[in-house]
Amino acid sequence: MSSQIIFLEDYCEIYFGELGENRSCSITDNIVTTEDYQISLALSTLIINWTSPVFHCWNIYKISNETDDELVRITVNGIRSEVDMRISPGVHYLDLLGIPEIYDYHIYLPSLLITEEYVHYANGPQILTFKYVYDSPPNSMVINNYIRKTMNDTKQIQIHNQNFFESPILRMEENVFHGKNRMTAVTFTEFSVKGLTAKTFENLTSLSRLIFDNVILRDLSFLRSSTLQESLTYCVMKVASMVDLQNFDEFTNLEIIEVNRYKSFENLTAFICEPNKSHCQFTFGINKVACPFQCNCTYDRDKSRLEIDCWQKNLTTIPPLPVPKKGHSLLVFEANRLAELPNNSLEGYKNLKSLDVSYNQLTSLSLSQLPESLYHLDIRHNNITTLSPQVVEYLHSVNTFHQFGNKWIIYCDEYYLQDFFRNKAKLLRIKTSKFDYIMKSMRLKINTSFIRMFFFKHTDNLYLEANEDQMKRAFKSSYKYLKAMELLNQFIGLFSAEYDEIILQHLNARCPYRCSCCVERQTGDFIINCRNLTLDFYPIIPNPISYNTTLYLDANEISFVIVPPIIIYTGLKKLHMSQNLLREFPLQRLSENITYIDVRNNRLKYLDDGVVAFLENREDITKIELSGNPWEFYCGRKTFLSYLKKHEPVEYETALRRVNITQDKCPVDCICCVETQFELHTLMIDCSGKDLREIPPLPTLALGQTTLIFERNNLKKWPSSFLLEFSNVTRLYLAHNRLSAIDHLPEKLIHLDISHNNFTALDDRVRGFLQKRMNSSQMKLSLFGNPWTCSCKEKDFLVFVKAHAKNIANASAVQCSGTGRSLIEIEEADICPSVLIYFTSLAVSLLILALSLNVFVCFRRPIMIWFYEHEICLSLVARRELDEEKKYDAFLAFTHKDEELVEEFVDRLENGKHKFRLCFYLRDWLVGECIPDCINQSVQGSRRIIILMTKNFLQSTWGRLEFRLALHATSKDRCKRLIVVLYPDVENFDDLDSELKAYMVLNTYLERNHPNFWNKLMYSMPHDMHSKRRRSDEETEV
Repeated sequence: MSSQIIFLEDYCEIYFGELGENRSCSITDNIVTTEDYQISLALSTLIINWTSPVFHCWNIYKISNETDDELVRITVNGIRSEVDMRISPGVHYLDLLGIPEIYDYHIYLPSLLITEEYVHYANGPQILTFKYVYDSPPNSMVINNYIRKTMNDTKQIQIHNQNFFESPILRMEENVFHGKNRMTAVTFTEFSVKGLTAKTFENLTSLSRLIFDNVILRDLSFLRSSTLQESLTYCVMKVASMVDLQNFDEFTNLEIIEVNRYKSFENLTAFICEPNKSHCQFTFGINKVACPFQCNCTYDRDKSRLEIDCWQKNLTTIPPLPVPKKGHSLLVFEANRLAELPNNSLEGYKNLKSLDVSYNQLTSLSLSQLPESLYHLDIRHNNITTLSPQVVEYLHSVNTFHQFGNKWIIYCDEYYLQDFFRNKAKLLRIKTSKFDYIMKSMRLKINTSFIRMFFFKHTDNLYLEANEDQMKRAFKSSYKYLKAMELLNQFIGLFSAEYDEIILQHLNARCPYRCSCCVERQTGDFIINCRNLTLDFYPIIPNPISYNTTLYLDANEISFVIVPPIIIYTGLKKLHMSQNLLREFPLQRLSENITYIDVRNNRLKYLDDGVVAFLENREDITKIELSGNPWEFYCGRKTFLSYLKKHEPVEYETALRRVNITQDKCPVDCICCVETQFELHTLMIDCSGKDLREIPPLPTLALGQTTLIFERNNLKKWPSSFLLEFSNVTRLYLAHNRLSAIDHLPEKLIHLDISHNNFTALDDRVRGFLQKRMNSSQMKLSLFGNPWTCSCKEKDFLVFVKAHAKNIANASAVQCSGTGRSLIEIEEADICPSVLIYFTSLAVSLLILALSLNVFVCFRRPIMIWFYEHEICLSLVARRELDEEKKYDAFLAFTHKDEELVEEFVDRLENGKHKFRLCFYLRDWLVGECIPDCINQSVQGSRRIIILMTKNFLQSTWGRLEFRLALHATSKDRCKRLIVVLYPDVENFDDLDSELKAYMVLNTYLERNHPNFWNKLMYSMPHDMHSKRRRSDEETEV
């Protein structure tokens, strides 16, 4: 306010001093009023309002310097004529007022508004703008004159018509821009422009932008200007008529032509853009290369880049590429069949700034195959497994590098590659679609608002990104940061939300968070190193491991091993988990191929039976380290304790001493443990199944009692009463041994198991002790499985068992030897009968014996046949044979007409259950021998002669001869050797001579059609008491 007061006072004094006191100058309401104008200062704007319609002189004077900093704008009003001298550029008014520069200057005419911006008193305005208020014929004159008056440092001139309903004529004079060598842009809007020629733009060497916006322009000859052809880079030709683009053929630096209607020209290197559209048409590169065949090329003027789109064109090579006139180029070569990148000497290839070769068949990258300076590289879903040091160094300068879908193999000596992927993993990229789900899920455990603030959306909105190092610096507690990041990465893995995840070939997944993963080059083993990371969870590996893998998890805070049940780590060979907080070790954690496990120095109390069984089955394959854990010594873990004693005896003894029940060692072949189900601590010594012959020395107890288990051993002698600590035994299990007598029993005994031994009775001393203990302590006793004697002599034992059946386990199974009867079912009368009962039983037995002998005599032969058939009591059936040394058991005599009958005899007698050796002429007679001699030899060499008596046999001369020889040969024997088998077709014996006929009438024979024929025949055959053994010997020899 004070500067305005000074301004008012100073101005009138200056005004009177220059023009005299007879002039008029007054100040009213902060407005200076003279006879020609009024000047006011409001809101940093100096307003000059000419009140005199006619210009007399320039009587505006310098104002106070103290107002310099307040002035932003000067506005000139009140000029009524377009030829008025007061229509002057802003530098003239600045000079009069003594102001060095102003932000903008406005001069209002009846039909025109003239605006200057960034006006300096010495250089003039940077931007000069004319705006039509309405069409007036002098407007063109005013514009041309004003441009000439404007100083030559002006950069931009804009001429606009604000009335869109008409296009007034704007006639530009030929030399209007003379001297404006620094001018960079000229704009015409909504006019019918005339008068432009090549000379109009002569010497405008800095003019780079020429804009005709909704202009009627019939004459384009001005485009022949050589100056314009060299300087112009951007041209807007929104004109009413069609533009022939060949007019721009010589515009060597032209980059963009914005045009609505045009005639194409194929050699044009400038981009052809439609109004209000960002993507422009591309024709030709500055390297004389057109858009590749099958590809689409467009220029994005918002991003200033040429996009060469060869997506999914089934191409195998990258063709030569055009170089754009402006900006950089981007190649999309996604989803083709590219197996190798080209050398960077390929035309246009090295100029690329963005390269997308995802979904191809690339197997490698080399520095000579990469463009000179990429800011974006996408190699997703190829077959690349490694990167060279040179390529990794190159990638450090690449702004965005996408590689998901390649399965990387990183060797442990490739430190450069490990560092590269480790640093890349620090850029947390979460898919946009899943970010909110993760934050909501984590909110149940931690406050996620602090984490959210570090993530920002990527430009293409595919993911949100945060730098892990920046987050770490923001957290006050490093431990709190680690836990928060571990939780975040757990949920990222759970939701499969990581963008551009780094996949390792050996895992088919990313390396677990904060761990390092690599392959040993010498062995090919895959190493996952998660040592000393304060992890409190088992690393998430979502897929089965199928390679030889070693997992290091030592020195962490893992308490539970949680593995998805569907995941099987078959390739896990070695597992190192020492110095953790493990409380359990589940079976599903163990790979079927694991060879080494280290769980030392954890908080394990036992290994469950499934794990122990697994380790025992792989005793020679899998080594496990168990020391340093607080193992429980309870008998519920006896399976594990047995394994621990065998493989870690020192650790086992340490666990034994830890319970403070004894300081002695457990017997060598036994397992010791502590029972906690009883009131007093009980040391159980289990020596079952060790084939022991005596009980070894027992450990001395500091407190408590002892349970002794010696089942399934080879004990014959009862434990000695002199055995130390035997008196502390309260439970004694001695089942399945060979004991037969009890020597001494511990005084505190409350359970005794002597089942399945050789006991026949318990003496009075033992029974008395047991009865006393049963009455005082409800002692339990197991007795079954012994050959107990059930006699009148041991009736007291029977009484003992029946009286204490409730204390005897499975009392009904305690049985008498031989009879199998339960002792509790037997009465004393059963084993100690009276005299009357004794003699009555004897009489009945004698009567039964007499009847049996009578029946046997009457039916001796059928009985003997049945015995022989079923091989029962063969000693009764056997006979003493006088011709045991004969070659054949039987000679089979028959006529040649009955040869078909022989087969069943051979099958039954030679191949049946009782195997006999037969002789018959078809098989055993030599060809050419005398038949009577053969018959005689066969009869003499056989123990039996079987005659097949058929009608054909009776009519055969040789048959009757065989019959007679057999009859004579057996007449003097004391056993019956001749067996006649009579067939049904023989009705009588009239054809036989008197001797043979008398034999058939006076002797018995076997009828072939009798139902028991074969049994009778077998019985008639030789069957002495040694025949069975002899046959077995013969079969053995065979």
